[in-house]
Amino acid sequence: MENKIKELLDGRPITWLFKKTSIHRNTVKSYIDGKIPTLKNADLIADAFGVTVYEVWPKLISVQYLQEK
Repeated sequence: MENKIKELLDGRPITWLFKKTSIHRNTVKSYIDGKIPTLKNADLIADAFGVTVYEVWPKLISVQYLQEK
C-alpha cells in the first residue's frame, strides 16, 4: 500500500522509527514495502512523525474497510 514513510524519515534510519514507536524494524520495513499496518501501529508511526495517519497512508482506512467486507 502506498505510504510516505520514507519521505517522512527524511534520511533518518529505520531504527529511529523503531526507537520512537517500539515497532520492530522488520515490521516497519514491511510497511515501507507496502504491507498494510494495524491501526494501532499506523497511529504510533503517525504520532512519531507528528502527522495524521492519513498523511502517512492516504488510503489506509478505506482499504481496511473494504477488506473487512
